Amino acid sequence: MPTQDKTDATRPARRNLGVGQVALELDDSIVTPARQLRDLVRLSDPALSELPFEELLDELLVRVRDLLDVNTAAILLLDHEADQLVATAARGIEEEVEQGVRVPVGRGFAGRIAQERVAIFIADVDHADVVNPILREKGIRSLLGVPLIVEGDLIGVLHVGSLTPRRFDVRDLAVLELAAARAGPAIERARLLSALVREHANAVLLQRSLLPRQLTATAGIAVAARYLPAREEVGGDWFDLIDLGRGEIGIAIGDVVGHGLAAASLMGQLRTALHAYALDREDPARTLERVDRFARSLGDHAMATVAYAVVNAETGTVRAASAGHLPPVLVPADGPPRRVDIPPAPPIGAYDHRTVPEHRFALPPGATLLLYTDGLIERPGVPLTHSLGELLDAVSGSQTAEDACLLAMDRLVPQRGPRDDIAVIAVQNEPIPERLDLELPAQAAMLSGMRRMLNRWLWNQSVDQTVATEILIAVSEACSNAVEHAYGIDEGALRVRAQRVGDTIEVLVADRGRWRPARGEHRGRGLTIMRNAMDTCEVRTGEEGTEIVMRRRIDRA
Repeated sequence: MPTQDKTDATRPARRNLGVGQVALELDDSIVTPARQLRDLVRLSDPALSELPFEELLDELLVRVRDLLDVNTAAILLLDHEADQLVATAARGIEEEVEQGVRVPVGRGFAGRIAQERVAIFIADVDHADVVNPILREKGIRSLLGVPLIVEGDLIGVLHVGSLTPRRFDVRDLAVLELAAARAGPAIERARLLSALVREHANAVLLQRSLLPRQLTATAGIAVAARYLPAREEVGGDWFDLIDLGRGEIGIAIGDVVGHGLAAASLMGQLRTALHAYALDREDPARTLERVDRFARSLGDHAMATVAYAVVNAETGTVRAASAGHLPPVLVPADGPPRRVDIPPAPPIGAYDHRTVPEHRFALPPGATLLLYTDGLIERPGVPLTHSLGELLDAVSGSQTAEDACLLAMDRLVPQRGPRDDIAVIAVQNEPIPERLDLELPAQAAMLSGMRRMLNRWLWNQSVDQTVATEILIAVSEACSNAVEHAYGIDEGALRVRAQRVGDTIEVLVADRGRWRPARGEHRGRGLTIMRNAMDTCEVRTGEEGTEIVMRRRIDRA
């Protein structure tokens, strides 16, 4: 074993080392030369800490290899659970990483460095305790390695190797230990950042998977929505659209307190609960009360703000309730947008045994209702009233639900992305035309939507509900006959056109098919039903299809 002097860094130590392994320690009397100062500058570059994890390791190893003029440099990081060192990055012998080399702590070259937490030099690999076969296969002759230690905890090993016999001196050791001192904290920061990025990506993936994949509106109601995750921590914002049948839809929006995977998971539970309770056709207030009880049953301080509204597509009435959520915005077809002040209850999960007030208001034809989460408008140091004013200005002039969402996001979301999640959903009571003109697939499933559109149009024409019902029966019968007899298994289309001429409602139902004879003894009564419900019913059949024209005076006694 070499003897100790001021230029030889091979001082022996009483450690559990293997054959051919020498522990090295720095001598404080060594004067730092100019070259070593340059090395210090290169390895202390602050830009290293800003690199992503894999780029950081690669750049660090390239610099170490160049500074020490070696053939290989590698970093092995500690797998605490397996108590093994895992080859994570290498320059010169990349096979260590490609083959997933693992070295048990306490064995071989790197394993002894980790166990003893001391720098180790091997002059001749062929006659030393080295368990990594790749080093011998590649012809590495001499090795120098140091432990990576951060705040007293071992995180891995950094080692270099030469293809020719080499006696690493105290200057080489100083450079390698300097590299380890700089690399350790940078690696930990990069690993933490990488873990945060993965959690953020997983949270975003979970969040998006729990949101509705498709927004299916009902006849007369147009819907649009947006979701944008926070640039740093994903929260638990969500929206939902619920088809309640009979011309009603439910729209919900919520914001779970907290961030990350836990918030996204809770969001999924609350959204599912609200969706299920809403399908029971409960009032909005009652729905939120049941969601509140569900949230409190989860424990763990589950809390969220939620707003839920039910829109009737035929009458344009809205019933809404809020559990601590921001007020929705109403954008009329003409005129400035305004906030809708719904009396709020406390947030979901905040208090026991409470009731939620309900608010009713009108959504006139052409008007849009916009619901949103606080990430859209809240800004540090900016009063909420000012932010709400900015939102009203942003959506002013929007003509559709899609316009409202687009303008809100485009004008209010910072270029760098939002600090908090943003969810937005808008519904529009579509304008009712003077003359209804529908082109529909000739399918039975389309008839319910047709009836809702026609009933909505009749309501706008101030037709008495009894008369409207009789008109709906006649038109529905005409459409059903066309679906059944005009096309058979072939695909086709129906046209339904309704207009008011003075005190008379005139409805045309047309197809482009060839009718088949009625089947069965008690079939073919549709024409009788239509004639009983309407004042006149005229059937026109030709080469291009069949037209049924029906008229009904709306002031008929």
